[in-house]
Amino acid sequence: MLPPRILGLLVLLLAVQGLCKPSKSTEELDYEGDTPFDEEDEEEDDEEVDNTGIAEAPPQILSQAISIRVKAGSTVKLPCQVVHTDNYVFAWMKDDKYLYVESQAHTEDYKRIVRLPDNTLVIYNASVEDSSDNYKCSILRNPDPIVLTHRLLVERSHQDPVSPPPQHSHKGIIRVTPERKVDVEQGHSITLGCETDIQPPPEIKWFIESKKVDNYNPDDVIVDGNFITIKRVNESFSGLYQCLAEDGSKTPPMEAITVVVHYKPRIEVEKSIVYSGAGMESELTCIVSAYPEAIISWHKDERKLTHKKGSIVMHHGIGMKGNKTKHVLKILHTSARDFGEYKCRAENPNGHDTKTIFLTGVPSPAKIYGAEMINDDTGLILKWRLESYSPINEYKLQYRRKGDKEWNVVKPEVKDGTGNQFMIEYPIRDLQPGSYEAILKARNTFGWSMESEPHIFNGDYPPDLPLKENSASVRSPGILLALILVVLSCAFTTL
Repeated sequence: MLPPRILGLLVLLLAVQGLCKPSKSTEELDYEGDTPFDEEDEEEDDEEVDNTGIAEAPPQILSQAISIRVKAGSTVKLPCQVVHTDNYVFAWMKDDKYLYVESQAHTEDYKRIVRLPDNTLVIYNASVEDSSDNYKCSILRNPDPIVLTHRLLVERSHQDPVSPPPQHSHKGIIRVTPERKVDVEQGHSITLGCETDIQPPPEIKWFIESKKVDNYNPDDVIVDGNFITIKRVNESFSGLYQCLAEDGSKTPPMEAITVVVHYKPRIEVEKSIVYSGAGMESELTCIVSAYPEAIISWHKDERKLTHKKGSIVMHHGIGMKGNKTKHVLKILHTSARDFGEYKCRAENPNGHDTKTIFLTGVPSPAKIYGAEMINDDTGLILKWRLESYSPINEYKLQYRRKGDKEWNVVKPEVKDGTGNQFMIEYPIRDLQPGSYEAILKARNTFGWSMESEPHIFNGDYPPDLPLKENSASVRSPGILLALILVVLSCAFTTL
């Protein structure tokens, strides 16, 4: 006689048969595959001539240095005619602070200070603050940039407004020290103060970006009466510092100091490894925080990359919060020779930073996404998924019981993927009680992927002990097996 469990399953299957109705039509899923790879494009790429060995005319600045003296409110034009700069970056600077890099503005006053298509720098409604002996137009050539320096003196006109006076209260005045704008280098210390002749002396309260100075580490910020001292300044201390004199009035006087911290670039990368494939569009991204704003360059194999029509596109200075900017390198039609190590380099007068991004065609590391019992209770089926933009050639699965030195090595069956998504299933049988670990890697045309993170599972579990999250175990099939049989029965009924 059949065991009760088997009889119960047979009765369940017969009951389900009447509920499963075949569908009238079944539509095949239309999976969107990889972007088609145009072999003709690859052949054209291979036929491109490498012109690095051909001598080219050196870049030049044809304009001459000038000194200009104007009245405030005038329009100023600083010329910089250049030739043979197709493979070089051009920049305008004032006092070593970038105004423009190519057509990208690096000044907040870009509506008044404009770079024309012929590289002329135009300053509309010039003010005394625009005066400088250091307006530089530069061709950024390594190791020696080509520089032309102009001088500009803007004299105050009779109509020119003077700086606003200190604020007055009905009892006196309040002014800030050392001045209303303070530039400080990262790592230095600064002391800001509020001076007042109000009697009796009021309580001075300090605010940073309209928030009262409170809960700061006393090793970093010290408030002492009318003064606030910041030790070891970093970029987080940039902002508006306000001092308020509590003089008993409804509108106590307040003055402000803008603190600008100059610091060297710091780079973050969205992905340190970018997976791609032949014919695909590949995108590498770095996020840069710096003041003054940094100049960004991309390098591969120690060679600086430049825009290349139909092949390489660069997007610089995409605005983000604070002093952060996003910089993107796009390779429009990736080929095998594009794979390798890329470097994003950021530089400003305070220093530089470099981060590395790897572009590769190998599969991504596999990730475990499920496990289920083998129907005869003799083992466990582990399931992984991964991405690959080229067909998978083989898999290598290694597993062992914790404490064993030797790995069991097997090669799961390779099945076609859906687009760039591949699923791997493998049944592991004859497991002994105890903890096991398994790792998987895959190989395509471009090589082996990195090994997956070790997956820990158990070879034996009490039947009524719940399955822990992110773990798999061999346990009694019970309801799970019954549900699988019901689903299979419905599936075959619809055929």
